[in-house]
Amino acid sequence: MDPGVFFSPEELAVWSSQREGFHLLYFTALGLKLLFLAGCVFTGIGTALGRAAERMAGWVYRRPSLAAAGRAVPALGGVRRVLERLGRGGSGTAPSHQWLVDIFYPVLFFALWAVLILPMDFYANYVHEHAIGLATTSPGLWWSDWFKDLAMHLVFAGLLGLGLFGLARRLERTWWLWLWGAVVGALLLWSYLSPYRARVFHQFEALPPGGLASDIGELMDRAGLALERVEVVDTSRRSRSANAYVMGTGPSRRVVLSDNLVSGFHPREIRVAVAHEVGHELHEHPARTWLVTAGAALLFLLLVRLILWRAHRINIFGLRPGADPAILPLVMLVLQLLFLANNPLSGWLDRREERQADQEALRLTNDPVAYCSLMIRLNRLNQVDPRPPPWAVWYFKHHPTTAERLQTGARWAKQHAIRLDPAALPLPAPRPPG
Repeated sequence: MDPGVFFSPEELAVWSSQREGFHLLYFTALGLKLLFLAGCVFTGIGTALGRAAERMAGWVYRRPSLAAAGRAVPALGGVRRVLERLGRGGSGTAPSHQWLVDIFYPVLFFALWAVLILPMDFYANYVHEHAIGLATTSPGLWWSDWFKDLAMHLVFAGLLGLGLFGLARRLERTWWLWLWGAVVGALLLWSYLSPYRARVFHQFEALPPGGLASDIGELMDRAGLALERVEVVDTSRRSRSANAYVMGTGPSRRVVLSDNLVSGFHPREIRVAVAHEVGHELHEHPARTWLVTAGAALLFLLLVRLILWRAHRINIFGLRPGADPAILPLVMLVLQLLFLANNPLSGWLDRREERQADQEALRLTNDPVAYCSLMIRLNRLNQVDPRPPPWAVWYFKHHPTTAERLQTGARWAKQHAIRLDPAALPLPAPRPPG
């Protein structure tokens, strides 16, 4: 089916223009990031950050309160001694406060980047999103989310720096394998805690029993998946977007619906949206994603090991031998270039999984009418170009285009002798309360 049947020429022109604006923002942010990383690597900014981290670490280490805490709580004193040995490494030549340098350098590095990109971040995710009618968040809530997200990333950066550089200094040959094991464990824990992490930003309520909740329970039974409960998340506080997803595994599995989906979509469309997410579970796509992430982490740490081994021999970088935290910008620059090269492959794999989940959604519901209706309504809500050029699909898209998905629904309807009348699409949306 041609998207032009469902969307006006004016809508298509606006969405095409917005797509071009998105590309401009993306490449501008990418260019700034590459300039920042290259500047840190080749102009001495990275080594200057290293000196700042050393000064901060020395100042904190000399605080009487740090020693007093170790004396008052023996366990803290023991942890400090372990960290000092980790920081000194096998040779024992590094200063006693090196473990603090390992923490402070990545924290300063990522904090500086967050501050530099903040104007563009605010424009792209607040000003622009409000201008096109997608965002609903207040200024206070946007800033609250920004600071929470920054805090979480800086804590992770500090722990990564402590583990990466401390272990590389202590276990010169095998540190990357030990750290990979720790990263894999952290990924498992991160996944397990996803229902609780989400509550840092959002509020969840149980979907009232009966009606839609019963339909979703029946759908999960048909798919052979356990379900603890169905929840509704307060997406409308921040955005007009609508989605559904699955959290947890086994008997703790939960289906989560955005409140915009519940209030603005036909029940049949919601059922298809949930069936699509169930399709991902049936094909074990989350497990595939986890395995790919674990494999990528192993390759990343191997890359870091090679850079730590070789980079200090190149004078232009100004790095010291061994696990110098100032190597982090070089590592991030190489990693960013690898991400850019991998993006088309990642997008192709994701689109393939989305097509599989679409087929499961149609199989579980046998409702191509609701499937097509859902795609039309989501496209209009999210203001997406339904027919982007092939190069944009190749590089950017991680989902099939709306045009492709409408064709998928039409083929399913034809194969199963189900009448699909374009004039009856989309299905009528529920009336807003009141």
